[in-house]
Amino acid sequence: MADSLIRPATLADLPRVLALSARDPEALAALRRRLADRLEHEPRTAPDDLSRTLHTGRERFACRDAVIGTDTAELARLLRKSDEADTSPVREPGAGPVLVLDGSPAPASVPDLPEITDALRRAEDACREGADDAAARAAAVQYGVVAWLRARGVTPYAVHGHGAGAWAAAAARGALPLPAALRAAAENATPPAGAQRTPIVAPVDSEQRTTPVVVIGSQMASTAAELALDGTGHVDPLRLDTADGASYARLLAELWRLGFDVDTTLGREGRRIRLPGHPFRRREPGGAGPADGPTTRALTPFEQRWLFYDLVRHGSSGDHNVTVETVLPGPVPAPAEIAAAFDEIQRRHPVLRTVFSDPAGRWRARTLPTATVRPTHLTTEPDAGPEQLRAAVRDAARQPLRLRDEPLLRCCVRAGSTHWALSLGLYEPLSATADPRLLLDELRALLGAEAPVPAAPLPEPEPA
Repeated sequence: MADSLIRPATLADLPRVLALSARDPEALAALRRRLADRLEHEPRTAPDDLSRTLHTGRERFACRDAVIGTDTAELARLLRKSDEADTSPVREPGAGPVLVLDGSPAPASVPDLPEITDALRRAEDACREGADDAAARAAAVQYGVVAWLRARGVTPYAVHGHGAGAWAAAAARGALPLPAALRAAAENATPPAGAQRTPIVAPVDSEQRTTPVVVIGSQMASTAAELALDGTGHVDPLRLDTADGASYARLLAELWRLGFDVDTTLGREGRRIRLPGHPFRRREPGGAGPADGPTTRALTPFEQRWLFYDLVRHGSSGDHNVTVETVLPGPVPAPAEIAAAFDEIQRRHPVLRTVFSDPAGRWRARTLPTATVRPTHLTTEPDAGPEQLRAAVRDAARQPLRLRDEPLLRCCVRAGSTHWALSLGLYEPLSATADPRLLLDELRALLGAEAPVPAAPLPEPEPA
């Protein structure tokens, strides 16, 4: 079954995405020109090397664009032509796009992506005699697409589904093992109450209104998808056609433009090469004040080493977040109560208000006068157990930080039906003077929370 669905084209046949960012539109335009000049003078430059270097070898800024092409000549031409310069919002951890799996039938052919291929093979195993293998294939393809997006750094805010897509969504959320979800789809089982048409809530604040919705399926005019979005305030959703290889590249490019630090290499190998950098420009008069003022200090060698490393490597700051988490019984406190307690923690410990800046071309550390970080409330998951809640807030706290002029602290909350989870993430250079575990205990005490639920023990190693 898997072989009959997968077309001969491989990952290498999908278009390349060049992810660009700069401080402002003028610097972005200059970067486009420099890259186009380089490609025109060196037309044998491998597109995969370009994509890899731009993804892993450049600092990420809010002013963004992306071009999509199949070869070096086309990419150079598009760099000359493009004039986009979107300023993306700051994205919080766990505030990724909402994914809607429309449950449409699996297409006759899909791109040969490892996550989809693996899910289709599992669908074969799930289909017994007389079972609906078409429904299992539909669920497998849509689950595989979600798995592929996660491997590219897309952290869904929520995953909803309809028909066979409801079972795929349940597996993607971790509510069901994938084999069980595929068997249920193959047997035409009725999704649990609320799963067939999981509502997408209307955005209630400016942050939620910036959360994009991505409809995934092979029928772009899906009735289920339109019903899901009807009346919610989410307009003009992004779409991924599971049969169209270029659609995968277009979606990642658009998410990059919207401020999500996704893997725009699409998972292809490439090597780092030397590329033109951003042009040096002195700041205009009247810009940011000098970095040597009394409220700033020089970076310590420890801070300097990690900061410069993560600025060059991009998304590696998440690897250097020291995270702690706990699961607590009972209902989650009110958001205002959690925010007040977290503000108090930041007030007591000035190191938590540290930001790194380079307003005069030299990196300095400064301490903000007041607390600015707000807790991130992940979408509620009533079916999640304690360990699922623990994993969700831990993963959210480990998401990369924006290291320039942004706080280096994170607090994440997720509620379940009988428990709730709380996590803290602190950039490692600051942990030399602040113990995240003690900070989490202090925050829990301020909230008056009950004793935490012990973490599940690791499985014993099998005897040799």
